[in-house]
Amino acid sequence: MKSVVDAPLRGPWIREASPMRLRSPVLLTALRQPRLAGLDALRALAVLLVIVNHLGMDRIGPVMVFDGAVGVELFFVISGFLITWLLLDEHERHGHIALGAFYQRRIARLLPASLAYLLVGMGLLALRQQPIPWGAVVSTVFYGTNYYQAFTGAASHYLSHCWSLAVEEQFYLVWPFLLAALLHRGQSPRVALAVSIPLVWFYKAVLIFGFGVGEVYLYRALETRMDQLAAGCLLAVLLKTPRWRRYVEQCARQRWLLPALVAGLVLSTSLLRGTGAVADQQLYGFALETVLLCALLPLVLIEATGRSPAAALLNAPALVLIGQISYGMYLYHPFIVHPIHNAVTRLGGPHWLGIVAAIGGLVAVSWASFRWFEQPLRAWLRPRSFSSAPSRPPSAGTHRPPTRPARAVPVRPSPAT
Repeated sequence: MKSVVDAPLRGPWIREASPMRLRSPVLLTALRQPRLAGLDALRALAVLLVIVNHLGMDRIGPVMVFDGAVGVELFFVISGFLITWLLLDEHERHGHIALGAFYQRRIARLLPASLAYLLVGMGLLALRQQPIPWGAVVSTVFYGTNYYQAFTGAASHYLSHCWSLAVEEQFYLVWPFLLAALLHRGQSPRVALAVSIPLVWFYKAVLIFGFGVGEVYLYRALETRMDQLAAGCLLAVLLKTPRWRRYVEQCARQRWLLPALVAGLVLSTSLLRGTGAVADQQLYGFALETVLLCALLPLVLIEATGRSPAAALLNAPALVLIGQISYGMYLYHPFIVHPIHNAVTRLGGPHWLGIVAAIGGLVAVSWASFRWFEQPLRAWLRPRSFSSAPSRPPSAGTHRPPTRPARAVPVRPSPAT
């Protein structure tokens, strides 16, 4: 019996009239796995780009290799894709989206580590008799750090990097409601998402060229960064359709495409960072990199399900581990990486050794927090009943090839497909 996502697509908002029969539906198989192979590797890449960049290493010669801004962009695209995919899956299985359970899961995922980081930082500042940035503390508690920094000049302190977490949470205060409303009315969200992305680019151009708005605001405001989250959401919606999955699989057969996308990202960052023109990074660079990352993500999912050397690398236990604890690594890194790096360099160690040691120490602390603090609290805070949640929700992780084809389960069609 075929799943609805492979059945003929019907409705006024869809143009295809017949199913696309794939000889080898690799992408659909990958997307149906309990854990999405390759996503943890991408998360690991994102957090490592941020950390190495914050430790003062960005270029190797003229080439911008470690760009923290690309790491943040990648986090936004992955987050938009994964959460939208889960919500669409829930709607297909149960006919509705349980918004209360969604937000309870978000709280369980984010609150333990962020609250611990906030309180420990305040305690350390008090012990050292240093001033506590109360404005930043309050804005972090209410996920408003991005606008607090945008309007106060983005002072450097232990909560500075929390602006990106605020952007994500502000987006998810709006998007699940909009998605649920569109699906309830039988409308596809693809048009709303496809229109919103170029509108954000146009809006940023008006801010830059019409009003001279600076980088501090453009880099942190929700309305100037939501195109990256929306692009990930749109990718999830498109990959629910057989036509787009077949198109992506056809592209994946071109072995040069994945390296070309990576080269495009490196070229964009190398040429458009540090030019002195605000539009180069905030408008042209971020728009181009968002498109490249959205093209890259499904190709990585396909590659990670194979048995090639690239698949072995994407499923390497070390990368999977870093991807699983990437939230904690991103959150805790101001406390850990700089002291370790400085200690190594003071002892005469080279800069690269200080970076390696700092990342190793951060992995150890983040894993301990994940294993013995975050996971137990998450299990306690998560909804006790999962009747409205997708069964075996897909997440990032290592790929285990199925031993036999999975039997398709009949599901309710979603307007997204």
